Amino acid sequence: MENKFKAKIIKGRFKTIRLKITNNGEITVSAPNSLNDEKIKEFILSKQRWLDKQMLKINEMNKIKEQYKFDNCVYLFGKPYLCKEDKSKVYSDYFLKIIKPLVNELSIKYNLKYKSVDIANSKRIWGSLDSNKKMRLNWKIVILPKDLVIYIITHELCHSKEFNHSKKFWQLVEKYLPNYKDLRNHLKMYSFLLSSKVL
Repeated sequence: MENKFKAKIIKGRFKTIRLKITNNGEITVSAPNSLNDEKIKEFILSKQRWLDKQMLKINEMNKIKEQYKFDNCVYLFGKPYLCKEDKSKVYSDYFLKIIKPLVNELSIKYNLKYKSVDIANSKRIWGSLDSNKKMRLNWKIVILPKDLVIYIITHELCHSKEFNHSKKFWQLVEKYLPNYKDLRNHLKMYSFLLSSKVL
């Protein structure tokens, strides 16, 4: 089998050989100084199936990314709307008028309790629920398609019963969202939004 991927090879005082791929499709291999080039090539070849899958995901994410043009638009539940007013106010109003009531609606529907929900600004996560059942949701949640918003809220509500990511937790999520795995994988395609300049 021929190696079809170009990789940047970094040699150093590494204990093991590692492979990383960025959202831009750049591949980096970190290898111990003692490992010769032939062994490194064999390692890359052995990872070709995995690399193929990752490249497909990256291409899918980039296609989604290209659909978002924030210059003149706001995006509410994944749909673009021309906006000439203060975008930050549009997003915060939508959070208060749509997202907060949706949290309450799902809480009642699932019989999963929470104490409060606040808006958050994070470049790493979409939401969290602390031990006092106080929920925090990233304000950029309003930009996502509605099914992914429901997944995030359901995920956090389930933490009110299972404060971890154990098997029991995912069984609880599956009880309310049987297709949660598809939703979770789809949400990963939107991870670029967390660090994107929207306003």
